[in-house]
Amino acid sequence: MPAGPSRDRLAAVEGGSGQAGRPRLTGVPLLAAGLGVVLFVQAAFVLSYVGALHRPKPHHVRFGVVGTSPLPVAVGKAFSLRITRFQSEADARSAIDHREIDGALVADPGKDKLLVVPAAGTAGAVALTNAFSAAAAALGQTVEPVVVHGLPPGDAGGNVSFFAVMALILGGYLSSTIATVFTGTATRRGRLAALALVAAAGSLLTDIFVGPVLDALPTSKFFVLWGLFAFVMLAVAYASSALQTVLGAAGTIVVVVLFVVFGAPASGGTLPSPYLPAFWRTFGPYFPAGAGTTAVRNTVYFDGNGITRALLVLAAYLVVGAAVVVSVRRRRARVADAEAEASAAATVVV
Repeated sequence: MPAGPSRDRLAAVEGGSGQAGRPRLTGVPLLAAGLGVVLFVQAAFVLSYVGALHRPKPHHVRFGVVGTSPLPVAVGKAFSLRITRFQSEADARSAIDHREIDGALVADPGKDKLLVVPAAGTAGAVALTNAFSAAAAALGQTVEPVVVHGLPPGDAGGNVSFFAVMALILGGYLSSTIATVFTGTATRRGRLAALALVAAAGSLLTDIFVGPVLDALPTSKFFVLWGLFAFVMLAVAYASSALQTVLGAAGTIVVVVLFVVFGAPASGGTLPSPYLPAFWRTFGPYFPAGAGTTAVRNTVYFDGNGITRALLVLAAYLVVGAAVVVSVRRRRARVADAEAEASAAATVVV
């Protein structure tokens, strides 16, 4: 069968040629539907961002304790901690390095030492410092905050990893949207290959800007971050392409709502996950923004510790997305061929 006619039939099926008799919205009804979608996305944006970030409250913050001190009990009355006890300060620091805890108290008869981790989230480090300082003042004790895994001047707020990942997510779903609109007749392998090339280029640009140009992330990790950035962007592009292949134009709305409107505030990028409400802290790690931010942040500041789940989540988006694009387009190609053969048979009969 000639490749050209088969591709044309596939394009006709993808374009909804079998829906010619179905009425379509035009004029005022179409405008009303479009504006309704805008209002829905706007309302979802307000609900998600304000709902997630307007009232930070700790929920089972992972915290280590070395020795005996009344401070953890006093803080725990108003600040939700999930305490793990360690034999030594070295053990507690090792747990911080491996992303098992987000801070620790080392008890000392003269002055307790509070280990805080700005690289895991400046808001969390500040919250722990304030809570333990207040408790120590109330008990007439002294606590000394000690920074572990501090932030460089280029990322003083600790948000660069999150901003870089959001840029990659934006590039991923926009590249998929443009490919869907302008190359609808492209082969499935051609579309996936094009998205892979764009991800390689987009991640390189992102890496250049946040590294050598702006000095926001360490240039010593340039090539590791390039690979990780490409992985994030490609995972989003393939997942977006899958949703757009299955749902059409509505797939783009689903991508924006899930990956940006709900995914961004749930990522832990601006407010650490333990300080988010239940919905956001539960599902945040399984959105691309949450998985990507964790993978990038822990790669930069924690030597790649604690990124296994994040990489598995991104891999799932990538693999499932590619599989859906391939399988759906293949099925539609078979449908197009079957319709063409039926049409030819009917012509012969007539």
